[in-house]
Amino acid sequence: MKIPVRIFSIVIAAVMLLWVSVVKMSAGEREYVPDAGRSVRPDMVVVAEEDRGDYVCKMVEFTVDDSYVNARGRKIRSSEKIKAYLLVPDTAENGRCPALVMLHDHGARFDIGKEKLVRPIAGVLPYGTDDHVYRSSDQWTHKYFDGVHLADSLAASGYVIFVTDALYWGERSSAEAQRWSELMYALPGHESLEGDRTLAARTRKDTLKALHKRVYEGQRTMYSAQSDRGVIWAEKILRDDMASVRLLASLPYVDPSRVGAFGFSMGAHRCWLLSAFCPEVKCGVALSWMTSLEGYTDDHASDLSMRIQPMRDYMDFGDIGVYLTPKPMLFLNGESDHLFPKEMVRKAFAKLHAHYKGTQCLRTEFFEGGHHCGKTVQKIIADYFDVQLGVK
Repeated sequence: MKIPVRIFSIVIAAVMLLWVSVVKMSAGEREYVPDAGRSVRPDMVVVAEEDRGDYVCKMVEFTVDDSYVNARGRKIRSSEKIKAYLLVPDTAENGRCPALVMLHDHGARFDIGKEKLVRPIAGVLPYGTDDHVYRSSDQWTHKYFDGVHLADSLAASGYVIFVTDALYWGERSSAEAQRWSELMYALPGHESLEGDRTLAARTRKDTLKALHKRVYEGQRTMYSAQSDRGVIWAEKILRDDMASVRLLASLPYVDPSRVGAFGFSMGAHRCWLLSAFCPEVKCGVALSWMTSLEGYTDDHASDLSMRIQPMRDYMDFGDIGVYLTPKPMLFLNGESDHLFPKEMVRKAFAKLHAHYKGTQCLRTEFFEGGHHCGKTVQKIIADYFDVQLGVK
């Protein structure tokens, strides 16, 4: 059968268009722009505050957009109130300050989120400094930050800081995650888990193990629940982070031209996504989350909160550079990081630099040690932000 010339031309054009699209995708050039995160309305309220000498720590509550499109293509309008810590240095009284949105890690620990970076306000917790959240926060900072609450440290040096919980962490976690925390860090009047050798303690350990497994696997349920709404969980986290930035940049004592982002581990993944797609972020530091896709295993539950499948299908992790350039960024990784082997990180760093085309806006460095943010690394981070955002 003879095909009409016009139809033949249309088919050829369609094939060429598809071929061009494939080429672009393989080069990491396909356009991906998430829905912008926003506060539904400027309704931030201060829940509690604590004077900490050089700065004030405030717990605030604000509203984020949680709308989605249902299976019938109808937009369902929804919103969610979430809490955050807002740290305001005393220097804010003298003019607008530089600011940072700080993004907590994954850690397979869900009872705390923002408290991994901020010392909690004891007054908002049922048992004050004896509360399981306070104790959990203290334990986490000793494990990964040499005992320093990094958000507090940077606030004391002159930055306005904003830290909130990602969906499924901290105050947005499950009742089982909080029960695990209560048992792990012992309610007042109970012996500490470490020193207790009784039958009750052994029983508690078995309960802890079962709770932790259920909470960990619960990430699959969260991912599916979001998917059923037509929402990608990682993109929901990104939109919330974007809303945090925009709220922070709108505050009267923040200089919107000097807003940066920092993240450790999963927080680093959040940081480079946020920096790529949120123009209000002027620079970023991503610590301990960058690798090559060829060396990455994505079949575990912990990957689900970071999986944006449209990007995974056509981009390697280092290809995020196509969206970041020419924004100033610092990527850091430990020489002996067991989660992100050095050779795989090197490959990712090379891709980042290829997208930056040799400009000086991108820094990639290895430091001695593993998956950790000790005081030496904290100084590198602080020095970088001082240069990029200029504490005055």
